[in-house]
Amino acid sequence: MPTLLDTRGTRDRKTQPDQGAGRPSRSGLVILWAVLIFSVVNLLCWNLDKDKQSSDVLSGTGSVDLVVGGFKNLPANPGVVLIGSSLVMYPFWTMDRDQYGNKIPDIFHHHDSMVLQKRLQEAGFANPHVYSLAVFGEMVSDAYIYVNELLKGDKKPAYLVYGIAPRDFHDSDLPGPMATNTFKRLVGLENLGRYADLYLPGFQDKVDFLASHTCFFYSKRWRLQHEFDKAIAKVYRAFGVVPPTRESSGKDSNQAGFMLTGDKDERWRCSVKEYARRYKNIGDLDLSVQTGFLVRLLDVCKERGIKVVVINMPLSRDNRELLPSGFYSLFRNKIANLTDRPGVKFIDFGDSNEFGAGDYWDTCHLEHGGGYKMLNHLLPVMSKLNRE
Repeated sequence: MPTLLDTRGTRDRKTQPDQGAGRPSRSGLVILWAVLIFSVVNLLCWNLDKDKQSSDVLSGTGSVDLVVGGFKNLPANPGVVLIGSSLVMYPFWTMDRDQYGNKIPDIFHHHDSMVLQKRLQEAGFANPHVYSLAVFGEMVSDAYIYVNELLKGDKKPAYLVYGIAPRDFHDSDLPGPMATNTFKRLVGLENLGRYADLYLPGFQDKVDFLASHTCFFYSKRWRLQHEFDKAIAKVYRAFGVVPPTRESSGKDSNQAGFMLTGDKDERWRCSVKEYARRYKNIGDLDLSVQTGFLVRLLDVCKERGIKVVVINMPLSRDNRELLPSGFYSLFRNKIANLTDRPGVKFIDFGDSNEFGAGDYWDTCHLEHGGGYKMLNHLLPVMSKLNRE
C-alpha cells in the first residue's frame, strides 16, 4: 500500500510539465523539411520549364504563346479572324510570301494575311484587318477555346473564317481534347470551371488535371520516363549490350510529320505516311465530341454577333484515299448540316476538281497558287455575308 509520501510524489510527478511537449518530433521535422524542399524544387522546375516550353514552336506551346500574345497586343479589334490548323496557316502565309517576299516573317511569327486584307479593302469592308489564330495541330476543341476566351469585348471581330478537315475531328496522335498544346496552355486552374465538364468529364480526369497543374514531376512523367529510358540505354551500350526496347505508340515508330523543307516527292511521301497514321481508326470512332465543340463554337459566335464562314479545306486525292470508304462523304454531309444556320456560310471543296497536285505543298497544305483559288471562292461568300 502506498504511503502518503508516495502518493504525493506520484501526484507531483504527474503534474510536472513534459519537457518535450509543444515541440515537433524528429520525424515531424524531417517531413516538414522534405515538403518545403520539394515545394521549392517543384516551383523552380515549373518556372524553368515554362520558359523552355514558350520557345518551343514545334512540339511545345511556343506557337500558342505567339499567336495569343500577338492577338492580345493588337491595338484594335480585327475585322476578320482566321482559325484552324496548319491547313489554314500555310496557304495564307505562302500567299503573303509570294506577294511580299522576305518582308514576311516565318510561318510561326506571321499572324496576318496581307493578301486577304487587301482584297477585303478593295471589296469595301469597313474593317479589313485580318488576324490569324490558326495553330499547328489545332483541333475543333482548341478552336472553341480560342473563340470563347479571346473573341469578345473590344477584340470581337465581325467575321470568323474557319478552315476545317477530317483530322481536326480525330487525330490518333492525340488521346483526347485535353492533350493538345492549346488546352495545356490556355486552360488552367483559374478558368477550369468553364471547361471541366466538357474536357474532363470523369472524376479521374479532373484529379489528373489538378495533379498535372500542381506537381511538375507528375505533369512531366512521360517525358521523364523517356529520358530515363535513354539514360539506361546508354549504360547498356557502354557495356556492349543491346538495350531492351519498350513498346511504343504508332507515332513513336512512325515519326512522319509536316515538312517545311525538302523536295516535292519527299514531302508527298512523308505526308502520306503522316496522315495514314493520323487517320487511324477514324471510321470506327464517334466524332460527336468534336462536332459538339463545333456547335458550341457557332453558338458563341451567334451570341456575340460574329458571322462565320466554315471552309471544308481542299485535300488531294492521295490524302482523301487514306480515309475509309464512304467516310469523307458522310463527314461533308455532317458539317453541311451543322453549319446550316443563320449567320453561317459553308464552302465545301470536298468534290472540287479545281485543285490539282501542283496546288499543294504536300497532300493537304495548299501552296500560294491553290490559296489564290480558295480566295476566289471565299471573297464572294464574305461579301454576301457583309450585305446581310
